[in-house]
Amino acid sequence: MSELLELRLEVLPGMIKAAGSLRTAAAEGAGRRNSKPGAGAEEQAQRAVFTLNLPEWSAGRKNEVLRRLSAHPGELYDLLQGSLNEELAALAPLPADAELEQAANEQGTGALPTAELLLRVKQQLAKEPLLGFALRGLSKEEMLSGVFALWADQENEQEREAGTPAPVSLASELARLERKGPAVSSGEWLAEAAAEGSLHQPGPLFHEISARPFPAIPDVLEPEEDWSALLPQTPRAREGLALLMRRVSEAAAKRAAGLNKL
Repeated sequence: MSELLELRLEVLPGMIKAAGSLRTAAAEGAGRRNSKPGAGAEEQAQRAVFTLNLPEWSAGRKNEVLRRLSAHPGELYDLLQGSLNEELAALAPLPADAELEQAANEQGTGALPTAELLLRVKQQLAKEPLLGFALRGLSKEEMLSGVFALWADQENEQEREAGTPAPVSLASELARLERKGPAVSSGEWLAEAAAEGSLHQPGPLFHEISARPFPAIPDVLEPEEDWSALLPQTPRAREGLALLMRRVSEAAAKRAAGLNKL
């Protein structure tokens, strides 16, 4: 009789690699006959490895999933937290029982017990549904990058339709950072921050911000408004406003110089 003690899974696009520790009755008997202390326990465990090949999603199906997630950011957040709702589950990221059994029957599981092995695989995929998407060829990084790109496209489309610049949003800013190419992708950073509950902490580009010295003599632009029309009873209103702006700038420069000495 064999017993599956331990199972470690590695999920790749279209492939599940499993390494298990198997204890067999023959190994236990050999352990009892071994006269050296401690040697029997080592002989009880037998390592076994097998691979299941499963179909990946087509490019069209991946786009369908990305559009679904981009339209429902709450589902994306839940997925990053390890929760898969019925709508996303209907897209079949997790292999069905029949699909796993067919792959196991076609490729074999070697010395590992098939029924217990498939049960462990299903439990692990249900616990970490992101592994199911990775199995279908859509990794977490690719998923987030695709969703952010769709959000950025939507922002640009709204801007083109309105004819005016749209306010900067989190999605468009992350897409801009992706195009700039930071050392750590914004999608990967956001996913890890959400998983760790540290979204309130600054991102990798925050430390690139450095202090800039305040100019000793700041440049002050002349007011462009026609203040004489606004204040017809006040002579030289425009010159007075320019003088006021210049004095305020000079006072700010002096105050900044004093703060730098602290």
